[in-house]
Amino acid sequence: MTTTASIARRVGTGSGRPPRARVRRDALLVGIIGTLLTFAWAWQPSLWFDEAATVSATMRSWPELGRMLGSVDAVHGLYYAGMHLWFDLVGYSPFTLRLPSAVAVGVAAALIVLLVSSRAGRSTAILAGVAFCLLPRVTWMGTEGRSYALTATLAVALTLLFLAAWRHGPAPRRIRLLWWAAYGVATALCTIVFIYLAFLVAAHGATALWAFLAGRRRGDRTAHRSLLGWAVVSTAAALVLLPFALAVVRQAGQVSWIKPVSWSTVESALVTQWFYLNPAFAWAGWALILVGVVRLARRPGDPAMSGADTARVTARNPSLLAIAVPWLVVPTLGVIVVSLVVSPLYSPRYLTFCAPAAGILIGVGLRALNRRWLVVTAIVALIALAAPQFLAQRMPESKQNSSWSEVSAFIASERAASPDDNAAIIYGPVRQHPAATTRVIAYSYPDAFAGLLDVKLKTPAAQTGQLWETRYPLDEVTDRFAGIDTVWLVTSDKQDWRPSVTAKLAALGYALDDERAFTGVNVLRYSR
Repeated sequence: MTTTASIARRVGTGSGRPPRARVRRDALLVGIIGTLLTFAWAWQPSLWFDEAATVSATMRSWPELGRMLGSVDAVHGLYYAGMHLWFDLVGYSPFTLRLPSAVAVGVAAALIVLLVSSRAGRSTAILAGVAFCLLPRVTWMGTEGRSYALTATLAVALTLLFLAAWRHGPAPRRIRLLWWAAYGVATALCTIVFIYLAFLVAAHGATALWAFLAGRRRGDRTAHRSLLGWAVVSTAAALVLLPFALAVVRQAGQVSWIKPVSWSTVESALVTQWFYLNPAFAWAGWALILVGVVRLARRPGDPAMSGADTARVTARNPSLLAIAVPWLVVPTLGVIVVSLVVSPLYSPRYLTFCAPAAGILIGVGLRALNRRWLVVTAIVALIALAAPQFLAQRMPESKQNSSWSEVSAFIASERAASPDDNAAIIYGPVRQHPAATTRVIAYSYPDAFAGLLDVKLKTPAAQTGQLWETRYPLDEVTDRFAGIDTVWLVTSDKQDWRPSVTAKLAALGYALDDERAFTGVNVLRYSR
């Protein structure tokens, strides 16, 4: 799954921080590996409901998108805007829908290398980037046409900016203000992209306090400036973001599906959150995280770095331990506490932006093995543990057992065999999502359904100000069947419309002449 030989050549035993040019080359290599790995066969799984929401939102005009965000999904507004621009440039397909996520994984991995290189040696930085790319949650998010991969990238970038602002604590006041202002603007933008990133800013506060206390012990007289800078900027950003946060709260009904916190949340946080559906990897991952924490607690820098290098790296700056542990822990605990006190908000995939911290600590744990053959063996073991889930994530029905690509391929082939038919379609319920219909399949694979008359359509989705369309009852649109030779019914196998629709169409002279069952979906064809 990765080029272990090339990684091994870069896991050296030399001391000291690597030159900047070498760091950039390492970051580029790991970033390319991350993108290629996560995008491998990413086009094979069928789209599913959440991705159909992305398509529905972005394949409408700008005014229509703005109207929709006023009533639903404001929390994803900037992501939808970015994807709208992307589709304007390259056009929509499942391939182009998922490509930005794979690229975002690569960028996040490259930024991790840059971040860790500022606090540790070359080998630790490379291992951290590679470990991040192997996480089952990361290989999943690279195939997802949603904002999760982007949130991980933004989390690393925002952390780098926070560290840059902190590093300029001893600088003249004007320079300090510019850096903290940049961090404040970036905080606001990142939170608008995904509001849960506000919990990362809280984690930065924990890092700031940690570094401040460590600085006081060393006699550093400038650490308080950086702590104050974070406090002022984060408070200002919170005030600026208050109207946006209130708008998101007003739309909180769209996450009513989230279950209250329970004992199962513990398993979600320990396994699903970063080691998605892979308990074996979770055991290995947590073991390496603990090793990494212990190593950094005993020695803040890279095990191969000299004492002088370690002192130079950590002087007046947050240590790698102070960066990674709050990043790993604070957002998860924060979301769980809010879920207990206010309203259920915890979903494992919403904490995807913490995956870089897990990758960093696993990378430190790998480097702590301190022998090249042990490191390479451990990487191979992680690859072996990740491989089954990696392959499972790329099966045709891996996303919520969705068979939509198979449904659309069947309808396209059948229509190609009878190109002269005047055909209509009835979209029935879709499993697990009562607000939508199986028209979500047509949004996801529009070519297969082009030209079909949607006889029940009342108001198209783009004109409703919502994600989905509104519909008439079938009894109110029987006049729309005039001149129609063939009628398709695409419906959930759970909410079974087949008997009622078959009876109503029989009264109009249609007879059932084909029926196919797919996972979760029944497809029927009637003719007269």
